[in-house]
Amino acid sequence: MAHSVGIITCISNGSGFGPGHTALWVDGTLYSFEQMGSRNAWLVTPVEVYANLGINRGRPLIYYRLNGRVSADDVKAFLVKDSSGWSMPYGPNVCSQRASIALDAGTFGGFNPHGIDTPFGVYWCAWRKQVVAEWWAVWKQPALQSTAAQKRIYSKLEEEYQVTADDLYLG
Repeated sequence: MAHSVGIITCISNGSGFGPGHTALWVDGTLYSFEQMGSRNAWLVTPVEVYANLGINRGRPLIYYRLNGRVSADDVKAFLVKDSSGWSMPYGPNVCSQRASIALDAGTFGGFNPHGIDTPFGVYWCAWRKQVVAEWWAVWKQPALQSTAAQKRIYSKLEEEYQVTADDLYLG
């Protein structure tokens, strides 16, 4: 039986530009639809390992643990099935859409994966659906980004995600 489920929104791509990335976790296991050259595109790894990858140390990660309106068991069942296949899964091949489909499988009242094609869309859908129990934001190594990229990322955090520098745990 799964106990917790959550979403990780990676702010920007590794270069400090771009929309970022969406990944899910169930208990301590992360599911990230990102390895397009692999047997099914899913990276399945411990959350701690993923958070410490160089690309993720250099950009903010917003974690949100979901509440009881989301069945951790149902999301886990979907992710295990989807990530254990030997070919590309049926349906959209965008991280945010795959995450939304998994969340829809476990959300009472639906998560509506249609049209959500950015991490921004998943982030705000979770808030609108009132499924967020708690959240925190971490940026382990801002210095991995140029000064200009740091400014862009801080601006994106404030303008799009309503997360201020005071909300971030640095280091």
